[in-house]
Amino acid sequence: MTSKHKSHLLHDISTTLDKASPSPIEVIPTKKKIGFISAISLVIGSSIGAGIFIKNHEILNNVHGSILLAIMCWIIAIIGILALAFTLPEICSGIHNNRQGIIGWVRKFNSKLIYLSGKNFMTYLHLSIYYFIMPFYLMMTLQETFNFSIEWYWLILISFAISSWFIWITGLSTRAANLQNWIVTAIKFLPIIFAAVAGFVMIGLGKGTDNTWDPQYPVYDGHLPLFSDRLPILGILSSIPAIFFAFDGFYSTAGIQGVMKEPKKISLAMGVGMAIVSALDIIISLSLLLGTHSGKMSDLRIPQWVFQIANICVAIGILGIINGVSVYSTHYYHDLILHNEIPFANWLQDHSQGNKQTMGVLVSYIITIFWFVVFTIIGLHFLNTGHYGNIPGWDNPKPYGDNHIENLYSFADLIGNWNAALAFAIILFAVIGAIHNRKTKKIDVARSRFLVPGGIVSLVIIGIGILFIPVESVGNLIYIVGYYNGTIAVPTGVTSPKVTSIDIFGAAAQIGMLFVFLGITLIPAIVRVLSDNKKGVQKELHKHY
Repeated sequence: MTSKHKSHLLHDISTTLDKASPSPIEVIPTKKKIGFISAISLVIGSSIGAGIFIKNHEILNNVHGSILLAIMCWIIAIIGILALAFTLPEICSGIHNNRQGIIGWVRKFNSKLIYLSGKNFMTYLHLSIYYFIMPFYLMMTLQETFNFSIEWYWLILISFAISSWFIWITGLSTRAANLQNWIVTAIKFLPIIFAAVAGFVMIGLGKGTDNTWDPQYPVYDGHLPLFSDRLPILGILSSIPAIFFAFDGFYSTAGIQGVMKEPKKISLAMGVGMAIVSALDIIISLSLLLGTHSGKMSDLRIPQWVFQIANICVAIGILGIINGVSVYSTHYYHDLILHNEIPFANWLQDHSQGNKQTMGVLVSYIITIFWFVVFTIIGLHFLNTGHYGNIPGWDNPKPYGDNHIENLYSFADLIGNWNAALAFAIILFAVIGAIHNRKTKKIDVARSRFLVPGGIVSLVIIGIGILFIPVESVGNLIYIVGYYNGTIAVPTGVTSPKVTSIDIFGAAAQIGMLFVFLGITLIPAIVRVLSDNKKGVQKELHKHY
C-alpha cells in the first residue's frame, strides 16, 4: 500500500461510516469500501505500539527478573490470542453488516443482558479509559527520554489537554485526523524496527542484560512484596492480562466489516494482522529482555541521542493510538445517538442542528471529563504496584516524580489491564455463543473446523488470565493488611517502607474499581432487561442494524 493510499485511508473510513445507513451494504459505492490489505494494516496499526514498549518492564518484575519466564509469558498469551483468531471466521460469517465491532458479535450470538452489558462497558468505560491512560504513557516515555520529574497536577493537566485536543480536533475534522494519521504512519514503525534489532546488537557488543534465566527473589528492594511476588507462577498469571493490553485494539477493525469490499474476509484480515503483530511482539520482547536490565528501551546502552530519537518516535506512536480512538469514538457515539441507544438521545438529536457527529463528540468529552476527575482522585492514593521510581539495579534510575506520580502510573497500569481484559471477556462471550450456536443452529454461519479447538484454548488461557485479576487484587489486600497488623512478616533480606493506612486504601481501591467497573457494566443492563421483560418487549435486538 503506497503512502498516498495510507494517507487517504482514514478519510475513506470516516466518510464511509458517516454515509453508511441501515440500508443494505451494497448501496455503498465500491470506491468508498475498504480493501483487504488496508484492513490488515488497520489491525496492525491499532494493535502494535505503546504496549510492547511499556509492558516488558511490568512482566519482568512480575516474574522476579527471569528472562525465561518473561518469554514464556509472551508465548502463552500469544497462543491464546492466536487461538482466538481461529474462532473469528465462523463468528464474523454470521454478521453481514457489523458497525459495532465486538459489541456486534455479542449482539448476534449472546443474550440481551450480555449485549447490553458489553455496550455499557464500551460506552461508559472503555473509550474514556484510553483517553486517561494513553497520555500518561506518553508522558512516561518523555520522562524516560529526557530524565525529568513532574508534579502530579501537571501530569493531569497535560494529559487532559492532549485528550481534549484529539477528542475535538480529530472528532470534528476529518482533514486534521487524516493529517495526524499520516504523520504517525510515517514515524511509528521506526522505533519498532529499532527495538527489534537494538537488543541483539547490544548482546553482540557484550552490553546485554545482567538478568538471569532463573527467577531471583527479591528483584527490587525498597518495595512491598505483594501476592504475585511470592511465587514466579503467580507472576506468570499476573502477566498474561498485561500482555492483552499489547494486543488491545485489534478488534476495533471488526467495526469496518460493513464497509469492506469483501466483508467475508474481515476475519482473515484480523487473523493475518494478529499473526504479524504476534511475531513482531515476540522479536521485540526478546530484543529488549536480552538487551536491557529492565525490559525497557530506555535502558539500552546506546548513545543518548539515538535513544532520544527512538523514544520520541514511540511517543508519537502513542499519539497515533489516541488519534485512532478519537476517530472510532466519534462514529460510535454518533451511532448511539442516531439510534436512541444512549440517555438523552432524543434531546441530543433535537439540539444537533443536523450534525449529530458534534453531539457524539460532546458526549465523549463529557464522559471523559467525569472519569478524569474520578480516576485522578483514586489514582493519587493508589498503591505503587508497578514499582515506579528509583529502582536499585538500573544503570540510570529514572525519577518520575513524587509518590503521587508513581501511584498514578501504577493505577494506569491496573485499569489499562482491566480495560483490555474486559474487552477480551466480551470476545470470549461471543466465542461461547458461537460454540453454543453449533447446537441450536439459530444463526446461519459458515462452519469452521477451528472454532471449537480454538475456542477451548482461548477460553482456558485468556479466561484464566482474566479471572486472576480479582484473585490478585484480593491477595494484595490481604498481604497489605497483614503487613500493617504485623501478622505477615516481610521476607528476609527485603527492606520495605512502613505500611500505612494509605497503602491499605490503595490495595482496597484495586478491588473497589473492579466492582465499579462491573456495576456500571451490569446494573443498567439488568434493569433494562427486567423492564423489557415486564413490558413484554421482544428479544430481537436492534433491527435497524
